[in-house]
Amino acid sequence: NYMKLFKSIIFYTIAGLILFNMVSCKKDETIRYGNVTMGNRVNGKFISDQGNTFNLVEINAKINFDKFRRGIMQCDVLRQTGEKEYDVRVTYLDTVLTKAPVMASAIEEDSDKKVQDPIHIEQYWVSGGYLNMYVVFEIQIDPMLKDSKHMVNLVLDDSASTEGTYTFALHHNAFGETFKQKEPEELVPDVNPMADDSINWGFAGSYVSFPIADLIEEKEAKIVLKWKSHIITDFAWSAKVEDKTREFLYSKDSFEHAPLHIKTKTAAQVR
Repeated sequence: NYMKLFKSIIFYTIAGLILFNMVSCKKDETIRYGNVTMGNRVNGKFISDQGNTFNLVEINAKINFDKFRRGIMQCDVLRQTGEKEYDVRVTYLDTVLTKAPVMASAIEEDSDKKVQDPIHIEQYWVSGGYLNMYVVFEIQIDPMLKDSKHMVNLVLDDSASTEGTYTFALHHNAFGETFKQKEPEELVPDVNPMADDSINWGFAGSYVSFPIADLIEEKEAKIVLKWKSHIITDFAWSAKVEDKTREFLYSKDSFEHAPLHIKTKTAAQVR
């Protein structure tokens, strides 16, 4: 009996090792890990700005995809199921604020949208007819504001735009939640130059997409983007503000990949 028990143990041990070896040696057929893309929910599927269809067969992210419109996704591409169609495992998925651009002439009486508080554009790219951005701005963290809210708008300067050139300005309204530079006569040695030394400031960020394809009549055009930003030196933000301008070419067929690394959003409300 002991001999039979011993032989059984040996048999199942060897069988287990063979099975483990078969499983561990199974080929990983995943096409790509950590793919980052931006797109829209269409008929229950994620359609990237590049035109790929992603079937979300596994979702390891806390989000209700049924109420999803546009967002940024990080996923592992498991297999190809058709022409430009793939099954994916989602590791990150979040909504992206999407706002149609507004005309400068149409916001003359809108005091909220006219405000141009400083904002930092950390990344921007064009894809799927959208001008996409990741923007960063300052927020009050101590004492923290319970109703912290910020507004961003892409404003088309219809008076400055000409045929083939479109001039946009990114407007940011912090609704007062922005630090100010003290006047020189207010400063004393070794004092922080922020307006209220009892407030600690931090930073918040958010993705935002502006559909610009319908505004641009030409197949190719020059885009001029303007905004106000804090002066940043050696990774330190100054309360001083400067005007910034970027110019780039836009094409109806142009596609730029989303940044390879996801930026996580913060609790600050952006609208």
